[in-house]
Amino acid sequence: MGIVIKIVDWFTKNRNMLFLAVCLVIHVIYLCVFQILNVLPLVALNLFSSGFYFNFLVLKKDTSEKSMLHTYFEILLFSFLSELALGPDYGFFLYMIGLSSAVFYLVPSYRNARFLYQIIGIATAFILKFIVMVVGVRFPAMQSAVEPYCTAIFMFNMGITATIVLAATFFYSKETEKVWESLRYNMNHDALTGLYNRRFFEHKIESVPIYERDQYVISMVDIDFFKIVNDTYGHEAGDAVLVEVASCLNTTAGKENLAVRWGGEEFILYFPNTTPDKIYPIMETLRKHVEGMVIKSAGKEIHITITIGIATGMADSNYEKVIHSADEKLYLGKERGRNQVVV
Repeated sequence: MGIVIKIVDWFTKNRNMLFLAVCLVIHVIYLCVFQILNVLPLVALNLFSSGFYFNFLVLKKDTSEKSMLHTYFEILLFSFLSELALGPDYGFFLYMIGLSSAVFYLVPSYRNARFLYQIIGIATAFILKFIVMVVGVRFPAMQSAVEPYCTAIFMFNMGITATIVLAATFFYSKETEKVWESLRYNMNHDALTGLYNRRFFEHKIESVPIYERDQYVISMVDIDFFKIVNDTYGHEAGDAVLVEVASCLNTTAGKENLAVRWGGEEFILYFPNTTPDKIYPIMETLRKHVEGMVIKSAGKEIHITITIGIATGMADSNYEKVIHSADEKLYLGKERGRNQVVV
C-alpha cells in the first residue's frame, strides 16, 4: 500500500510534465503516420505541435499551470484543424470534449477561470461539428489518403481521450482525498506540536457511552517558567521547547492513551481504564526525563522542568470536573516549588 501511495504521489506531483510528454509522443506518432501517408498539411501541423511541446518540456522546462493552459488551447486548435481536414469520422473532436473535463485537474487554480476554459472547449467542439457536418467543408485529397485508416485513427483518438479523462479523474480524486485527510488532521491536531487538540479530546471523551466508561486518569502537565523561556530566548526557542515536551508526552501516551495540547504550555495525558497508582510512576519517569533534557535552539542550551497534577475520573464523572481537579493539583505542585508530580 505504501508503494502505491508513493507512486500516486509521484504521478500527482509530476502530472504536468507527464501530460506534456504524452502530448509530444502523440504528435510525433501522428507526424510519422501522416509523413508515411504523404499528407503534408497534417505533417506540418504535427511538426508545429511537436515543436510546441518540445519547447515547454526541453527548452523552457516549464510545466506550470500557465503552460497547461497554453497546451489546452493548442489541443483545441490541433483538434479543430485535424477534424476540419479529415472530416467527422476520425474522432479528433473527442480531444476537445475530454480536455474540457480534464482541465479541472490540469489548471486547478490558474486565474480561477476553469469554467470559462470548459465553455470555450465545448463551444469550439459544437462550432467544429457544425462546420464539418452542416456546412460540409471537404478536402478530398487528404481524406482519400487517410480513409483506409479511419477506424484505427478513431480508436486511437478515443483511447487516448478516455485514458486522459480516467487518469485526470483518478488523480483528482486522490488529491481531493489528501486534502480532506489534511483538513481532518488539522481539525483534530495542534499545528505546532502534532498532538491532539482540545476540540478532539472533548469530542472523544464525550462520545464514549457511560455504560462503556471505566475509571480513568487525567494528568495535567505544565512547563515551569515557560514565559521566562520566551522572554529570555525568544518565541522560536519557546516553540522548540513545546515541540520537545510534546514529543515526550506522545511517547509516554503510546497508542492506547491520548496526549493533548490543552492550551499554551499546558498539556493533558488521558489514560482510560487505569488507576492513579499505576500512572504516578509513569509521570515521575516523564518528569525526570524532561528535567534531564537539553533543548538546543539558536545556539542556546535550554533546561526546563514540568509540574504534573493527577486526578481520577469514574464512569459517571463529569470530565470537566476531573480536569479541574487535575489543574488544582498542578497548581498545588507549583506552590510547593514546581518540578513535581501531585496526586
